[in-house]
Amino acid sequence: MKKLTTIFALLVLALSACTGQETRQRNGTLPMTIEEKEVYATYEAINIAMIKKDRDAMERYFDEKLTFTHMSGKKQTREEFIGEILDGTLNYYKIDTKDYSISVTGDTARMKVPHTLTAKVYGISGAWTLAGENTYRKRGGIWVRVR
Repeated sequence: MKKLTTIFALLVLALSACTGQETRQRNGTLPMTIEEKEVYATYEAINIAMIKKDRDAMERYFDEKLTFTHMSGKKQTREEFIGEILDGTLNYYKIDTKDYSISVTGDTARMKVPHTLTAKVYGISGAWTLAGENTYRKRGGIWVRVR
């Protein structure tokens, strides 16, 4: 938890005072706004929490009504998803972000993020490349994943 807090603090300290609502991309086409950097820091904090099986962090960053849909089409509530991470049914070892784009409008952010998960899922080990699309809302000063 201390390491997660330190990483988040370092990312926040690195924020610049850019403004605007354009979509920012990792490849550097446009500088990121403070809000976009905060969203990316939340995405990274979630990844770390899933790898380290940090219930508190996952509950902090996943909205209570968030549902998850696996590659197989299986849907889970937040509680079911976190439960399977904690009991070892879902084991995330590494999450490599390929590229991303973030768009922020008010207190809502959308992030497109292709990434490769190295994991053991329901007993099957492998690396899967997925095209993630996440939605975040700013609540109580932090970005929370709502979709």
